[in-house]
Amino acid sequence: MGRKAALRLVDTRTLDRGQWLEVRKGGIGSSDAAAAVGLSPYTSPLELWTEKTGRVAASPDLGADQDSPMYWGTLLEPYVAEAYMRKTGRKVRKVNAVLQHPTFPFMRANIDREIIGCPEVQILECKTA
Repeated sequence: MGRKAALRLVDTRTLDRGQWLEVRKGGIGSSDAAAAVGLSPYTSPLELWTEKTGRVAASPDLGADQDSPMYWGTLLEPYVAEAYMRKTGRKVRKVNAVLQHPTFPFMRANIDREIIGCPEVQILECKTA
């Protein structure tokens, strides 16, 4: 039985940051997974549940804070992707969508880049130090 492709839940090119964060609130993504299973040093499973169910406001959005690693990670993401392409010879592209699992709609993903034509490695997650 073949794998089903992820569903493109929403095109992120049409969303502002607030709308994008609202879509993320509707499911569990990779940033939430550690908290969901009790392995996050930043968020407990209970805190995650209260945020996802709207019982409390989500943690502050650090994406615009220049002292935040998230800010720098987002700013440097294109350079990390370019360095990966040069080092590996593989091509990557932006997906520009929130992806959703075809069977489990609560499972969502916002991947940094999709790797083209390489069945062994299909996703590039860009991280900076």
